[in-house]
Amino acid sequence: MKRGSRFLKHWQNILGLGLVAFFFFLAIAAPYLAPLGESKEYESFRLVPGLKGGLPFSPRPEAPLGTVAVGIGGRQLDVFYTLVWGTRSALRFGLSAACFTAIIGILVGAISGFAGGWVKGVMMRTTDAFLAFPIIAGVVFFLQLTNLSNAYLANQGTAISGGSPPLNSFVGLFGKIDPVLLALILFSWMPYARLTYAQVLNIRQAEFVQASRILGAGSGRIIFRHLIPNSIAPAIVMAASQVGGMVLLQATLSFIGIPAGSEWGEILAIGRRWIIGPLNNPLGYWWVFFPITLALVLFGIGWNLLGDGLNDWLNPRLS
Repeated sequence: MKRGSRFLKHWQNILGLGLVAFFFFLAIAAPYLAPLGESKEYESFRLVPGLKGGLPFSPRPEAPLGTVAVGIGGRQLDVFYTLVWGTRSALRFGLSAACFTAIIGILVGAISGFAGGWVKGVMMRTTDAFLAFPIIAGVVFFLQLTNLSNAYLANQGTAISGGSPPLNSFVGLFGKIDPVLLALILFSWMPYARLTYAQVLNIRQAEFVQASRILGAGSGRIIFRHLIPNSIAPAIVMAASQVGGMVLLQATLSFIGIPAGSEWGEILAIGRRWIIGPLNNPLGYWWVFFPITLALVLFGIGWNLLGDGLNDWLNPRLS
C-alpha cells in the first residue's frame, strides 16, 4: 500500500490534518476574519467600540464570541479578535520552538552517536544535566536577564557617556529575543538528542555508511548525508507532536502571570474572575473561557494526531 493511501486510511490522521489545516487557515485569513483598526497596525487585543461595562457582554454582531471586561473604565475586549490573531502567534511560536529544539537535539545526538568515545561521553552527560534542569526555572532566568538587559540599555540611554559599543550591541540583541522561546529551546532539546543518538547507533555500522568511509567521505558528509537523513524520522514525529505542547505551555505561563506572550493565555487570565458566573453557574459567562480553551485543546489534539499519523507514514516497518 502506498504511503499516502496508508496515511489517509485512518480517520485520526485525517482529523489531525484537518485541524492543523484549519488553524493555518485562521492564521492566514486573520486580516479578513478580524480586520485591524484604522491604524492598520497589529495589536494583541481589540477594544469593542461603544461597549462599556463592568461585566462581559454576550456574543453580538460587533463581537461574535462576546467580550471580556478589562480595566476600571469597563472597556471590552473582543474574544473573537484575540482567538483569530492568537492563532497566528501560536503557530509561529509552536513551530519555531519545535523546529529549533529538534535541530539542536538532532545535531547533538548525531554527532555523539557517530563520534563515540569521550565526545559521546561529554555530550550525553551534558544532555543528562540539562534533563535535570526544570524548564520553568529556565524561563524565569531568561526573563530576569531580559529585564536586566532592558534596564542596562535604559541607563545607557540616560548616561552622559555610554558603555562599550560591543557590549551595548550584544545586550540590545539579547533584549530583542523572546526569553520564553529561548528558554524552551535550550531546555527541551534533550529527548531529540537521545532519540537520534539511539537511531545513529543502529545505522552507523550499516553497509552504506561503511562504503562512504572507504571511499574517503569526511565525518561531516557522513553525518549530514547519511546518518541524519536515515535517523530523522522519529525526531520529525516528536517535533510535530510537540508543537501543540509548546503552545499549551506558553499559554499556561501567561495564564499564571509570567509574560510569555500568549494572547490566548493572557485573555484567559483577564477573564478568570468570570469563569464562575452568577449563582455559581459555570455557563453564565461561557464565552469568556470556552472558545479560547477549546482552541487550545483542538490545537494540541490536531498536532498530536498529525504526529501519530506521521509515525505511521514514516515507519518503514509499516510500508
